[in-house]
Parts: sequence; structure tokens; C-alpha cells
Amino acid sequence: MAESPVTTPLPSGMKGLTVGVRAFVAGYRLMLPGGGMFRYAVAPGLVALFILLSLAVGAFFLARWLLVDWLTSLDWAPWLSWLGGVLAFVLALVFSYFLFVPVMRMLGPIFLDPIAERVHQRVTGQPLPQAPPIVAIRLAGSIVPSLRSLLLSLFVELPLAIFAMLTFAGVVVSAPVSAFLMGWDLVDTSLSLHNLKWSAKKAWLRRNFWPCIGLGGTASLVLLVPVLNLLAVPAGVAGAMVLVLAERDQGGKLEPDPFHGPER
Repeated sequence: MAESPVTTPLPSGMKGLTVGVRAFVAGYRLMLPGGGMFRYAVAPGLVALFILLSLAVGAFFLARWLLVDWLTSLDWAPWLSWLGGVLAFVLALVFSYFLFVPVMRMLGPIFLDPIAERVHQRVTGQPLPQAPPIVAIRLAGSIVPSLRSLLLSLFVELPLAIFAMLTFAGVVVSAPVSAFLMGWDLVDTSLSLHNLKWSAKKAWLRRNFWPCIGLGGTASLVLLVPVLNLLAVPAGVAGAMVLVLAERDQGGKLEPDPFHGPER
């Protein structure tokens, strides 16, 4: 068994927040050349680049159609069409940011699950306790969490982000909420691969609220950095598996699996 990059049991409070950050950093190092898992990160990195560009271009033309064409029709204020172009560009960046993770989650069984499985084997020296279902079934099972992530991004995180731009109170509220939701998305992949039931997933998130925020908050910040953001989701998934295994690891011995069948 390899040494886990985080300590067990997982702490709470600011120490737990720090552990979540360290888990993400450990996951990112694994994704880099020489980290041992770079070949697993190449495909999702290329897919991430394609998805980001597609979302940005699509959002830009949609926003341009909604804003610029309408503003151009106002003869009394032609300069507004220029403003509409700027707003379209900004909206394209915002929407691509909030739509990126839900789309990546939908493709998770192909590109992200193998990363989590490989991290499990590196840390424990063993494969996952149960053989995961075939990819087609896992793809079908990923639709529900992807839709959930999409709805949360559009109707919770996006309004909170707009609120944060307007007031300092919005920053105080939106930052931890967005970080937790991102961490939830990342951790859910590892919990699902362990076939944890929904009630057990909620219990895990309650116990490890602060590590989840640390993981998700770091991933959210890295997603804002061009180039580095291509590996943010794979690194977050790897870091999430590290956290899941760290909690289950007691004195170097994994606890028996409390799992009851596949459920995403």
C-alpha cells in the first residue's frame, strides 16, 4: 500500500479545509508528466479543451444573437452594439465555466472513472472491491448526477456568482456554497464507484464537510486558470478518491466495504 498524501482520520474545521486543498494538489501532481498517471489525464484533458471551446463559442454566438442583434436595431444608440459584443464575450466565459463540470460528469464513466480506479489501486495496492458495471450502464447512470450538477450550476451557483459581483455579502455566501457543490461533484464519482447508497453519500459529506470544501474550492479556482484548468477535473477526481480512501483507512487497514450495489 502506498502512503496516502493526507492524514487520517480526516479533520474538520480549517485543518479539514487544508486537507482538501492538499488532496487536490496531490491529485494534480499525479496528472502531470512524471506523476505516474499522465497518460490517464491526456484524453480527459483533450476532451476538456474541446468542451471548453465548444461551450465558449456556442455561448458567445447565442449571447451575441440575443444582445447584439437587438441592440443594433436601436438606431438612437449604435454604441450599444459594441457593448453587447463585450457582454456576449463575458457571458460566454461565465456560462462555459458553469456548464463545464456537468458536461464532464456526463462523460465521467469513460474518462474520469478510470482515473479514480487507478488512484484506488495506487493507494491501496488493490483494485476496487467490486467489478464496476459495463461502460454503457455507467454512462446511463451518469445522466442523473450530470443533470443534477447542471441544475445546481445554473440555478444556484450562477445566481450566487452574480450576487457576489454586486455585494461583498454575496462573496461570503457564494464562495463556500460553490466550493462545496464542486467538491460534492468530484467526490460523488469515487463514492459511486464504491457503490455507496445515497444515504451513505450524504452521511459522508456531512462528516467531511470541510475537506470537501477545500477540494472543491481549489478545483474551482484552478478552473479559472487557462491551460491549468484542462486538468482540474481529473485532478479533483483523483484527489477525491484520496480523501475517500483516507477516511476508510484505519491504521493501514481498509475497513470492510459497507456497500450494497451500484447506485449513482
